[in-house]
Amino acid sequence: WTNGINEASKMALLAWEKETGIELVQINGQRRYGGPPPGWVGGPPPAGTEVYIARLPQDIYENTLIPLFESVGKLYEFRLMMTFSGLNRGFAYARYTS
Repeated sequence: WTNGINEASKMALLAWEKETGIELVQINGQRRYGGPPPGWVGGPPPAGTEVYIARLPQDIYENTLIPLFESVGKLYEFRLMMTFSGLNRGFAYARYTS
């Protein structure tokens, strides 16, 4: 039943990845951006720079979330928790550079 529920969102995500050159890596039920981001020099950011994000709609993806959270500050890493069906699990983590 989930195949058609978010097809437009999936296509928008793929187009965004191609347009921006951003590579998302999916490992162990989460999809990661950065960690470190492209062009990062130095070690990881200090403690207290990660934000927990809850109550996300299941058919929203990084093409919407990353620009939204980058509007507040530079992201070091963004992790979106995923189900095996391709929907997000409703929560994510944004780690900022400072």
